[in-house]
Amino acid sequence: MSRSLHLFSSVMLSAFLAVGVSSLSHCGGKTNNNSDGGGDMGEAQEANLCSGNGCIGAPCTSASECTEGTGGPAVCWTTTLLNMPKLVATPGGYCSRECSADSDCGTAKCVSLPGSGKKFCMAKCASATRCRKPGYSCAYDGEAGGICFPNANFDCNPTTSDGVCEYGANKYLGGCIRVAYESDHGGICHSQCYVGKSTCPADDRAGNPAPAQQCIYVDTSLDSGGNPSPVGDKFKGNVCFQQSSTPVADGQACKYWTDCVDGYQCDRYNVTEASRVCRQLCLQGTMGPPVPQPSILTPNGGIPVGNACTNSLQGCANSLRAGLAEGSTGLCQPKM
Repeated sequence: MSRSLHLFSSVMLSAFLAVGVSSLSHCGGKTNNNSDGGGDMGEAQEANLCSGNGCIGAPCTSASECTEGTGGPAVCWTTTLLNMPKLVATPGGYCSRECSADSDCGTAKCVSLPGSGKKFCMAKCASATRCRKPGYSCAYDGEAGGICFPNANFDCNPTTSDGVCEYGANKYLGGCIRVAYESDHGGICHSQCYVGKSTCPADDRAGNPAPAQQCIYVDTSLDSGGNPSPVGDKFKGNVCFQQSSTPVADGQACKYWTDCVDGYQCDRYNVTEASRVCRQLCLQGTMGPPVPQPSILTPNGGIPVGNACTNSLQGCANSLRAGLAEGSTGLCQPKM
């Protein structure tokens, strides 16, 4: 199965962890929703993974039941991840083990869990059928394969309707972004937003202090090359993602949609590799900045942009393939 959004640098695993959160962000370092289909482990390799009692990811009631791996002490997350009450529930228990490398985990993977000073083994997967149901999904992890992860916080289906979801307790408009191979319990709702500067709230679902976010345009129906994606995801629009810890400046080379400083986005579709750089976001057409609507969560001090580019030698172009309609999101490009 190909992945639907390989193109973010900030899908943070920390956003999967907390309990009682209706909509979260994304997985450890590089965001891994990949529509180009490259690098997946492949279902054939799942045949070599440990299955049954005692395996990493198996149900358990005590650590003595968890036998796979040879690293640190075995652990059974009997009720919640890391057995911490504030973290997401682990239905039926989850066998794990402290580790320092994948070799400590048998056929599983050694994973850093934010908020813990230790690493733990988690079951590998590469399809929607590998992980235990109900309660777990195969969450993207890295540019190949995934891990069986508790899915209570995977709160939307990215293939449903137009991909619009309800964000937070106040039910602001959101967009469903795939984080797992499954469609049911396979997406996380992100707040919709206006492109510009400081137009997204900090992500208070992902720890204290809450990480800053930025507004970017995504079309989840397309793969990383701009071609129709086979997974059937639907959302198209502007949504908030956590900002990169090392944001790339205007005009500098980038790889992922969220690599750039706030108010800019990577020009990934540019046919010239040297021109795949961070560019200012803008709205196509003749309109000025939109007036924020109550249905979209916009923090005080946010500065939505219109059709004007800071550089007078540039104009707003359809670089993100959002369409040419008045007000569609674009990037500032040199005028021809």
